[in-house]
Amino acid sequence: MNTRQRGFTLIELMVATAITGILAATAYPSFQGPLLKARRIDGITTLLQLQMSQERWFSNHRSYATQAEMGSSVASSQRYYEIQVTEATPTGFSAVARGTGTQAGDNACRVLRLTVEGGHTSYASGADERTANDSAATKRCWNL
Repeated sequence: MNTRQRGFTLIELMVATAITGILAATAYPSFQGPLLKARRIDGITTLLQLQMSQERWFSNHRSYATQAEMGSSVASSQRYYEIQVTEATPTGFSAVARGTGTQAGDNACRVLRLTVEGGHTSYASGADERTANDSAATKRCWNL
């Protein structure tokens, strides 16, 4: 009769745990990039909705509105971005979406800027308020 017990030894379990930890530590950073990109849609969508609201306001008032006049929210729907109308004139407006919380780690695309001036819309992005990304980086940030 065989009395040998079956199962894993403590050493084998520790090795398996260490391997799992190493694999997880390697996979997590490469998972973060697509997650940040997917969350960017929250800021982009909110800015585009703000643009539509601004155009409705303009059709009724012949001028673009400040955020207070429109009564618009300061946060995006999923709360990944803080939204602010930075300038409103009779001929245009500028609005920014700043990444907050976990989205603040989106270094290259932390700030998204939408500007409408004289009927022309422009997009910008960057790590800070200067939104100094080049054209290719801005297209990546805005998914254009």
